[in-house]
Amino acid sequence: TKLRRKTTKINEDLRHLTYLLRATRQQTRKIFYAQAIKHGLTESWCLVLGVLHRNESSSLGDLAKEIHVGNSTTSGIVDRMVAAGLVTKTRPENNQRQLVIALTEKGKEKYEVVERDYWKVLAPLTDFPTEKTTQIISNLEELETKLEEISNNGK
Repeated sequence: TKLRRKTTKINEDLRHLTYLLRATRQQTRKIFYAQAIKHGLTESWCLVLGVLHRNESSSLGDLAKEIHVGNSTTSGIVDRMVAAGLVTKTRPENNQRQLVIALTEKGKEKYEVVERDYWKVLAPLTDFPTEKTTQIISNLEELETKLEEISNNGK
């Protein structure tokens, strides 16, 4: 029937969309990871450095949310980064239970080099017309919001 064909077409389009999202993420991660490795960093470390570069410092919990992993995973990542001299961990005097993570100068420098190299590799993407890029961003933000709603309702 007509409704069944329409439903099938929607399902095919959604399947193709989710495939393209995964494929795009996989390709950008591959490029990003290649830049990270060149500078002796892991992908997770680069994500942490990026968050801290944008925010100056962060609590462990907020950092975990930003990089989309659990607190215990983030704690392990941070401990290894402290040992490598990329970040510091401090406890504010007014709240000894809180842990504040911040970049060291070495961490800042490493992040800026990886970021520069990453965007240099992605420079051909500037060939996309601005209007097209703006529309893609808008559509993806709308999709992400909808998926978050679905995810939260499913809990």
